[in-house]
Amino acid sequence: MSTATARACANIALVKYWGKRDAALNLPAAGSLSLTLDGLVTTTSVTFTGQRADDVLELDGRPAVGAEATRIRELLDLVRADAGLAGGAIVRSHNAFPTASGLASSASGFAALALAATTAAGLRVSPAALSALARRGSGSAARSLFAGLVRMHPGVRADGADAIAEPVTTAPPAR
Repeated sequence: MSTATARACANIALVKYWGKRDAALNLPAAGSLSLTLDGLVTTTSVTFTGQRADDVLELDGRPAVGAEATRIRELLDLVRADAGLAGGAIVRSHNAFPTASGLASSASGFAALALAATTAAGLRVSPAALSALARRGSGSAARSLFAGLVRMHPGVRADGADAIAEPVTTAPPAR
């Protein structure tokens, strides 16, 4: 059993990407620019149990359901496949600001989930690969991995590996 906890902050798009070139991979049609808001924090813990067959997903003290739970499981499945892990995960996530209020809680949530899940799985991933993974959960999550001003590249590759975010400033990444 391996556990990791990560924090990420919501971001606000200053220049929006408006549309997707591939909805299944969450690939933006154009680039964007955002500002990460260090006061809007999501903290997420992930434990890969290696035993349970199902995932336990808790958001702000309540079970995740519906499309939200599906998106979380899909991201966990990508991490499990990459790490060669079997079994379930326990995910507990908490927003220090109102969830689903238009303040990008899904962006900070999926950024924290991607970082916690890869760390708990023992994966060493580059910032670019982590950004591409977070983007699969929420397009804006790719930007929430970094502090300050962040640029999202739309990329051109069909697999989306180059549709990543990178900091414009040299502020430290999410932790």
